[in-house]
Amino acid sequence: MVFSFSASRLLFFVNFPPIVSIIILVAFIKTNVTFSDIVNRIFFLACTTVFLLVVADSTRFVTARMDHPTFLRYFSKNVGYILRPLVIYLITLIAKRRKTQRVFLYSIPLLFCILANILNLIPSLKGIMFFCDENNVFHRGPLSYTPHIVCFIYALVLLYYSFKNFSHNRAEPLVVIIIEVAAFTAMVVEMLYDFDFILSQVLVSSVIFYYFFLMTMTYKRDTLTRLLNRRCFYLEINHLQKSKMIILSMDLNNLKVYNDTKGHAAGDRALVTVSQIMEDIFAKYAKIYRTGGDEFMAIFTKQDKNFIEKLVEDFQTALRATEYKVACGIAEYTPGDDIEKVITLSDERMYSHKVKLKNSDSFKKI
Repeated sequence: MVFSFSASRLLFFVNFPPIVSIIILVAFIKTNVTFSDIVNRIFFLACTTVFLLVVADSTRFVTARMDHPTFLRYFSKNVGYILRPLVIYLITLIAKRRKTQRVFLYSIPLLFCILANILNLIPSLKGIMFFCDENNVFHRGPLSYTPHIVCFIYALVLLYYSFKNFSHNRAEPLVVIIIEVAAFTAMVVEMLYDFDFILSQVLVSSVIFYYFFLMTMTYKRDTLTRLLNRRCFYLEINHLQKSKMIILSMDLNNLKVYNDTKGHAAGDRALVTVSQIMEDIFAKYAKIYRTGGDEFMAIFTKQDKNFIEKLVEDFQTALRATEYKVACGIAEYTPGDDIEKVITLSDERMYSHKVKLKNSDSFKKI
């Protein structure tokens, strides 16, 4: 069979944009220091995987239109069956956020899928995944849905870890759901209607979108505490000026003393500890920000002052289990108020509390 010029044009038009997109993302990964080396390496592997998937799907497209089956027909199909779940597996590794215990057990579904596809290339075992008759017509074998099942398993894991990251990144579950719905739809369409390239292109888009989504979220957060940063605080304040809100100012006492006498590692440990307690107490009701070295802010939009004062009491109670003290100040904002004056008022009340803490008999000196 002679491969037609129109089919060649189709391959070029369909595959040129995703390949260029992958190359651009690889260049971006190589020049970007937003993520750790391990995360960048995983994204690089994901880019390599989707690139190979595009090549495999193109090869399958060509060989499926031949008059008889060839080894390349089987090879490209089996490689595609391996690469699809591998892409999702790599994305879940990123979503796990260094939770890499028992990697071998976690990789078993993928390893089984790889093994089944390798065995399908052996002549005596050909057909356990699929086979092609003498007319090159595709037929499914008993294990043909293995890649789809493995993809589904890792999709559930990805969704699970995105919800685990919810406290730090509330948009992540929504993004993951969109990606998975798109991938699932593409998979079903590809299976039922024999559409070519649709799933590989969705996976290319998903890798690129997930990378830039995480990069955007990273720039919004403080690198040490993972709380939202100062810029986000003022953007949110400006966004909410037509609504009632309550501002909570917080300040970690004696951070400079920790840094000077015990080292910056001790100071960092103090910041991380108090920020985790802040999240435990306030995150369900407010957005929390690290606005300076030892300064934190929280914005409440649906709770009244009495409720927030009770939360602050709970926060102070939780702090007693540590060696740290955090001063707090509350100020209410109603539309029409000068927001800067409200922030200043919450800071003044926080500094008054700070003085009381330092003068308190219960204050533990370092």
